[in-house]
Amino acid sequence: LVGLVVEQGRAVPREGYKVIVPGVGEGVVTSGTFSPTLQKGIALARVPRDTTDTAIIEIRNKQVEARVTKPCFVRHGKPVI
Repeated sequence: LVGLVVEQGRAVPREGYKVIVPGVGEGVVTSGTFSPTLQKGIALARVPRDTTDTAIIEIRNKQVEARVTKPCFVRHGKPVI
């Protein structure tokens, strides 16, 4: 389980969206929302073990780049990514 942070615009990943990890394989978003603290879409996703630091999420038939992070985005109201 990894965290994903959408790097482009305000797209919001949702449960069931496909996650593509170039050269590694595919995964799926397990939950996602818009983070008012980060002002970006964030998600938790199940992806292959060898996932790199970037992934692509298919959001409404568009491919959106996302950064792969630890599944903790904000602590005590402050961004940790």
